[in-house]
Amino acid sequence: MSVEPIGLVILLLGILILKRGPLFGIYAFIPSTLMGACAALILSGTTIQPAHLLMGFMAMAVLSRPGTWSHISSRLTFPREGFWFIATASIGVVGAYLFPRIFAGSTYVAAVGSAASGAFMVQVPLGPTSGNFTQSVYFIGDLICFLTCYIVARTREGFEAATKAFLLYCGMNILFALLDIATFQTNTGFLLDFMRNSTYAMMDDDIVNGMKRIVGSFTEASSFSYATTGASAFAFRLWLGGVRPTLTLSLALINMTLLILSTSTTAYVALPVLLAYMYATTLWRAMRASALPRSVFAFLAFAPLLLVVGVAIVLLTPSWSATVYQMINDMIFNKATSDSGVERGSWNRSAINTFFVTYGLGAGIGTLRASSFPLAVISNLGAAGTITYGLFILMTLFKRAPQALDWDVHEVRAAARTACIALMIPASLSGALIDLGLPFSILAALACAANEVEPVERPEETFEIIPHAIHPGLSQLSS
Repeated sequence: MSVEPIGLVILLLGILILKRGPLFGIYAFIPSTLMGACAALILSGTTIQPAHLLMGFMAMAVLSRPGTWSHISSRLTFPREGFWFIATASIGVVGAYLFPRIFAGSTYVAAVGSAASGAFMVQVPLGPTSGNFTQSVYFIGDLICFLTCYIVARTREGFEAATKAFLLYCGMNILFALLDIATFQTNTGFLLDFMRNSTYAMMDDDIVNGMKRIVGSFTEASSFSYATTGASAFAFRLWLGGVRPTLTLSLALINMTLLILSTSTTAYVALPVLLAYMYATTLWRAMRASALPRSVFAFLAFAPLLLVVGVAIVLLTPSWSATVYQMINDMIFNKATSDSGVERGSWNRSAINTFFVTYGLGAGIGTLRASSFPLAVISNLGAAGTITYGLFILMTLFKRAPQALDWDVHEVRAAARTACIALMIPASLSGALIDLGLPFSILAALACAANEVEPVERPEETFEIIPHAIHPGLSQLSS
């Protein structure tokens, strides 16, 4: 095992978390999930990222608090969200050990860790792989992350800290992207070597149609676009809720702009889908509510106008329209015929075939990869795991709150849910594995914990005011 220089900083942060508690740690842990190209430790060639290392310290800090185990056990009881999450992990881990051996050689798969041959990954007979262990560990890590963040965020103080920490995540994603662009343009990329030290393949200098593919703090543009889609949705939904409107709108617009500039096919498909979803849900909300923040009406009124103006400007500027046409043609319409598209299509076909070859049991976590999250789930987890995982996601995203929530808590809960849905869009387009990542678990925990944050009593007459001005006594969240 080798400890990287940045790993020493992470270890120091971990010790501070144990000393100062999880409310301090949440500000370090959530932004650290951005560091996808960074290794804190390298263990037998395997990268241990800063977020996973800090998560261990966070879990220790949380579990050492009195009464924590009772709260965790209550979250894991049937039929709450945690029950379905731990059921999925149990099915997946057991399957990861049994099914690659039971169905060994029954079909060919794009196994996790397979070697490449030319432009394509070699498909190999189904069987045990190193991914069975590593992906099981990552998925269990997602479960631990969910429970840890839920325990922190179930109090008002912790809920506000987690929300602010995720806003910090949104801001730091912008900072890393700007550093990526600046160091590329000035040929000083070596300045970021300290955080690009993992054992993963780095794709930080690719150019498409004369534009640099933005990777930020990740290894490739698709990973960057995945994180940025979630950040954009979270900040934009908070703006629609009137929560710190100047800050949240700025974070949302900059992150969306970076998505457009990223040259990622995933981003170009995910962003329009996300905006269409948010417009539809906002319109439905406006039709049902009697009082809403001004941002809602601004979005409904000006979004179509801005779309028309933007399209008109592009069409009336020949150089711009040619560039946009070329980008769309290369990155979307011709993507399926590219080497990458052909290969990913073969992954999906083998994933569907694996589901049937294994009689719906699946091949076990980490046995194979697909190019779509739903196909990765059914091929790795089988029918039973798909049902439990689906119930966890559906309950997290659509279950009604058991009590009336304060406006700020309600809006943060809605933002967390929207961001989870946003993350599932790129995952469904190109997700290779069943792991939706630590940010998804954090947002899911924030959405679930909101249901248990105690309302704050306020004078009844204040509820007649426009919602984003309702709470004079609110925390700094909505100031």
